[in-house]
Amino acid sequence: MIKKLALSIVLIALLSFTGFNNFRKLVLEKLEARTNDYPEKVYVQTDKPFYATDDDIWYTAYLVNGITHKRSDKSRVIYVELINDKDSILIKKQLYTNDVSVAGDFKLKKGMVPGNYMLRAYTNYMRNENPDYFFQKQIPIWNINKNDSLGISQKNSSITPAKKIKTTSLPEINFYPEGGYLINGIASKVGIKVIDKHKKNILVQGYIKDSNNHIVSKFKTLKFGLGVITLLPEANKTYHASIIINNEEVKYPLPKALPNGYNLNVANHGNEIVLKVSSNNTIGLKNSFLIAHQRGRLIFERLETKNTNSSLIRLKTTTLTDGVANFTLFDSNGKPVCERLVYIDNPDNGVVANVSIDNKTPKTRDKISILLDLRDKSGNNVSGNLSMSITDIGAIGQNTENKNIKTYFLLNSDLRGHIDNPNYFFEKENDIKRRYLLDLLMMTHGWRRFTWNGILYGTKKTKTFSPEKGIFITGHTTALKGDKQQIPTATRLTFMSTTYQEKKQTNKNGIFKYGPYVFNDTLSTIIEARVKDFKSDDERKNRFVSIHLDDNFYESPKVTRNTFFKPTSIDTIKIASFIEQAQRISEINTEFIESRRILDEVVITAQKKSEAEKRRETLNARTDYGFPSNRIDMKDFENVEFLTVLDLLNTLPGVNAFNNSISIRNQGTPSIFLDGFRVQLEDILYLRGIDVEFIDVLKGANAAFYSNSANGVIAIYSRTGANFRSRNIKRKPGIIDFTAIGFYTAREFYAPDHINSSGEALKQDIRTTLHWEPKIMLTDDANKAEISFFTSDSKSNYAIKIEGITNTGDPVYHLSTFQVD
Repeated sequence: MIKKLALSIVLIALLSFTGFNNFRKLVLEKLEARTNDYPEKVYVQTDKPFYATDDDIWYTAYLVNGITHKRSDKSRVIYVELINDKDSILIKKQLYTNDVSVAGDFKLKKGMVPGNYMLRAYTNYMRNENPDYFFQKQIPIWNINKNDSLGISQKNSSITPAKKIKTTSLPEINFYPEGGYLINGIASKVGIKVIDKHKKNILVQGYIKDSNNHIVSKFKTLKFGLGVITLLPEANKTYHASIIINNEEVKYPLPKALPNGYNLNVANHGNEIVLKVSSNNTIGLKNSFLIAHQRGRLIFERLETKNTNSSLIRLKTTTLTDGVANFTLFDSNGKPVCERLVYIDNPDNGVVANVSIDNKTPKTRDKISILLDLRDKSGNNVSGNLSMSITDIGAIGQNTENKNIKTYFLLNSDLRGHIDNPNYFFEKENDIKRRYLLDLLMMTHGWRRFTWNGILYGTKKTKTFSPEKGIFITGHTTALKGDKQQIPTATRLTFMSTTYQEKKQTNKNGIFKYGPYVFNDTLSTIIEARVKDFKSDDERKNRFVSIHLDDNFYESPKVTRNTFFKPTSIDTIKIASFIEQAQRISEINTEFIESRRILDEVVITAQKKSEAEKRRETLNARTDYGFPSNRIDMKDFENVEFLTVLDLLNTLPGVNAFNNSISIRNQGTPSIFLDGFRVQLEDILYLRGIDVEFIDVLKGANAAFYSNSANGVIAIYSRTGANFRSRNIKRKPGIIDFTAIGFYTAREFYAPDHINSSGEALKQDIRTTLHWEPKIMLTDDANKAEISFFTSDSKSNYAIKIEGITNTGDPVYHLSTFQVD
């Protein structure tokens, strides 16, 4: 009997060990799979925090591996969009990077509506995840119209100055037991976060009381509405927080303690993390499994083999990278029972940007040279990619606690919820108070990108969107006559300005795909198709093919405001100063342009044509029929770039366009022409307002210019340089001729040379962005960079802001100032 019992115990132990090994293998395999199939992150540095109409937004986009923060080996293409407060995408740029960063810019129109705009950036591969993971940044744009209050059209703007909010309702208090649960008989820390009805962090103080109304402890929230207490729950008791509001006691219940369970306590000392794991179960911690990962990369694992009720672990951080780490305790059944986020802040980590200015006492219009390099804590040179802006603090201000590339990659992008002033936690190294508050932040914010149930047991999702390495030219071919079904053909692509030519056979559905290509600006392109091949004897029938290009650019992801995207408070005084300076810059530019137009007196005897007449003649020159019955000139419309061609046609009298059909005066389908070539309805459905220069409608006798046009004519003329993938499309049987649009090339930031430039010597110079350097590459061969620029006419303090990423994945942020007298 004793032998049988012993054998049973051995078998149970073996089965338990085998079960654990299988579970451990599953965990490690899933983490490795996530590391190999890593997500991507994008960050965008802009030269300023806010702008005025008629201004330029200068920016640099950074694309990294979402786990290591090194250069991503997947995507090479980044999309950057400017979105208004109605969630309409107004401007979109397609950028190509061969390393980790790329420069871009947006030109803001003088007449655009002011408001809270959003800059959004992502890769095509990032579209496989929730759009909340896209980079988002609020961009306030202010009107330089002097008639507006503070330079803003209050009627159209969603921006309001920051003000103190008087809380008339009860605050919201949330409690976060360390590890997840309160357990009877086990002391546990409880994080506290207090917000008001406007989701603003507020400070409160009060008492923790038990169900007998005895005071257990006192609590007080600190900066960001964060606080913490230590509680030893007793059986058969409940607990609540008690605060006094308007001379009345208000009670907030704490989570009810469990009779049995696990607790995970963490003390973060910077150079080491001390973990205490506790349990009051009958088997204690036996067969529990503690694991830690950083953005999905395994950094620690331990199986408890003893029947003990507590265990103390010391984990050195000297080999770890900085950022949020997730510690999870699994019970003997493989169920996650405790979880704790910890911020790894290895004192040996960190990269410093060293900035030295040659001119220590610069005056107005002086030349300044900055020498820049990167060094680690040991003083060694470090390679990386950086961008730098130099702005007027007097006009723009300087908030040292705002989000930057370091806080975004190491904090914001990995935590749930909004984090106010994230750089507060990084501004001072080895600051005990800030480290303490950062640990409270870890206790009160969840992990955004990672849930164990989804990782371990969730179904692997099919990746719908692939990483893009360049530009693809895609489309399909159809029969020219009959039912016009999609048919397989031989195709040939030719870039006219080069000697490049490529042939491909479509698939059975007539679909072709050329690329990836990397080119900037535009290329004149021809795609040809043949029913059989390009050597057929019957050339006429062999050309009975229509070619249709795809344009996936307009299938942008849905615009959402992610959970940590909140409007920033506005410093009214600073904004007034900024707008006043922006107005003066606009006046200076206008006066300078006008002064350059002054000519000797000329007597003109002919009648001057109006701008409208000139415009009409320009458009009529593109047509063969003279004057239309009705016309849409896109120059007369605003904010219609992303309306469909059917939406545009519906604005014309007598034209009905809906459900992919068009009629004039409720007659049959009219003849449709695009840039003078007859096309089918499906050939124009991809067009948007941004593609179109003007649309003419010909009715009755006017339509007689074209044969077989009894139902009228719709004549669409594309805008030169408008379409994203292609423009100026001309179709003939078996051939399509168009201009392929390449990647956007950022404009060069212009600043006057006050030594060598004579043309603008008399023009006043009061730039708010003194200099913008979008790409600074530091390599092993060239580990120092020199950046030169001129000061303006403004005597002010200036901020030097440098952001970037090293080749080893360390984010870099530097902020310093200098004064111009």
